[in-house]
Amino acid sequence: MHERITPGTRFTAKGGAMLLMLSLLSLAGCGNKVVDATDDQLAALFADRMQLSRTETAEPRITRRTLDCVRLIGGLDDAIYKDAPAELMGALRTDCRRGLQDRLNDTARNPLGITLADLEASKAGERITAVQVKLEQVWRTAEDARQAAARVEQERRVQEARDKMVRDFEERRRGVEQSVEEVETVLGDITPACAENEAVRQGAITANSRNRYRWSMPYPCGEANLHSIRDQTTRVRTELGKLAPDAATRPGGAFALPQFYGNNPDQLRGRLAQIKAQTAEMRAAAQ
Repeated sequence: MHERITPGTRFTAKGGAMLLMLSLLSLAGCGNKVVDATDDQLAALFADRMQLSRTETAEPRITRRTLDCVRLIGGLDDAIYKDAPAELMGALRTDCRRGLQDRLNDTARNPLGITLADLEASKAGERITAVQVKLEQVWRTAEDARQAAARVEQERRVQEARDKMVRDFEERRRGVEQSVEEVETVLGDITPACAENEAVRQGAITANSRNRYRWSMPYPCGEANLHSIRDQTTRVRTELGKLAPDAATRPGGAFALPQFYGNNPDQLRGRLAQIKAQTAEMRAAAQ
């Protein structure tokens, strides 16, 4: 006959064994929410994204701290901490539980209702570690691609700046060449204007000797001045011809172009106007 179990009946050894077995089977049937979760669900809960720009974020990563805390609570790294004082380990576990609980309290990230008790299972730590490895591989691949793209963009910008430097240099070089031509053209007008000015001045002096002190020879009339301007023009033209092909991109390239130190085309045109004005004034005085 089987012994009947009533609320007041004491368990026999046979009855107690049966109840213990049923209890173990019942516990075994209760799955761990971490182990049963998908990779995406665990990533949403334990991973974070770094803001790369106003519009872009990096791929999710489980930080080293988060992973260490999960493994610490799950007992996976006991061998690493075996020599740590018990008081320190207690503080570490408390701090880890506090940080993890903040994540678990976020129902948007934790719709499964994972608890700290779930994380205390070693298989939960192993599961999250596997997700971390997978996410890290995805992040590294994307990061390598971002860095490669950044290098390409940097090279593009360097080349763009180099091209602009060459264009600007070439524009300035053409400007200097044009100035040489303009100086030579103005000199071609100044030389006869100076000769005319001197002839009219002598005529004004003949008409009235006091005019000798009224007008002086205007600049750049006089062979020495004209010779100096011609020498400067020759120097500039010669230096232009000696420019290296890569002068634009060499250090100090901005200073490689020869300059007119005074007597540029605009200045000489102004001088020519003054010479003609003085000539007209002297001619009027001589009449």
